[in-house]
Amino acid sequence: MALCTSGEIRWRIFLTEGLFFGLLLYSSLETLRHVVGNPIHQVKGMLGGSILFPANVSQGITVEKMEWDFRPQKRDLGYWLGEFSHRNQDYQSPTGRFGQRLDMVDETTLRIKDLELDDGGIYNTRIWFNKTQFQEQRFNLTVYEPVPTPQIDHQVESKTPGGFNVTLRCHTPGREELSVSWETGGSHRALGKSVNQYQVSDNGRELRVFYWNSSLDSTFTCLVSNPVDQKRASFDLLNICQSDEGGPFGPSSWSPWLIPGLIVLLVMMVMVMLMVMVKVNWMQWKIIFKTLRRDICSDARERGEYPELRSHTEYGG
Repeated sequence: MALCTSGEIRWRIFLTEGLFFGLLLYSSLETLRHVVGNPIHQVKGMLGGSILFPANVSQGITVEKMEWDFRPQKRDLGYWLGEFSHRNQDYQSPTGRFGQRLDMVDETTLRIKDLELDDGGIYNTRIWFNKTQFQEQRFNLTVYEPVPTPQIDHQVESKTPGGFNVTLRCHTPGREELSVSWETGGSHRALGKSVNQYQVSDNGRELRVFYWNSSLDSTFTCLVSNPVDQKRASFDLLNICQSDEGGPFGPSSWSPWLIPGLIVLLVMMVMVMLMVMVKVNWMQWKIIFKTLRRDICSDARERGEYPELRSHTEYGG
């Protein structure tokens, strides 16, 4: 039996270590290739709803099992969600983080029910096809709150007999960043690009409208949305025309004291007219009475009757 020299022994050890390091490097590069070749899938869910994580597996390939883990957005500590297979699809999270909210819809799709805001984060799955072959996929979940119902406030800037300028402001309670846009008409059409009629400011929350009586569309709608939900609120500018803000557009735009004032004025005019009529009639009757009396006295003198009236009638008494 031939003995190995110390140089041969060192050479064999070097080859063995090199082979082990090469296999380890190959395994690491293979795992990295799986991760790099499968980018993160962006998934969006709404608070209280459900979300699916469907792993992308080619048809005809048998999946032995799937391993899932979770890294929250607000924490560095990750969670081991568990191991799932076609023989064990109803698996409760061993950490209790999700409880009964976690299950498998089929062999490759994970579902989370009753979403919470803290469920947002990275979900990583390792898909095993056999004992040595696997693939990794990742999902980035963002959980959004439902969009609150917006409210529209208005302020009339100026008014003319032909129309008015009004500023509409869309208010949305809550902390979440929301997208705000405006629509017009009953069919919710997007606003035109006419700067002579519309001006949008404050990140879309304020809309200044130059409205004329001949305008076809009087309804303006504020659309508030996030990636998973949206809400609308509408305002009809004709409500301004029918109020005291819209200027001289009709009787409903008169000041509250104007109608009672007109009634008082009308009554005073009627009273003055009656007084004038009474005075005129009295003067007419007085003239008639004097004329009639003078005639009666003249006839009496001619007939020699009532001589005591002579001095009275002569002086017009």
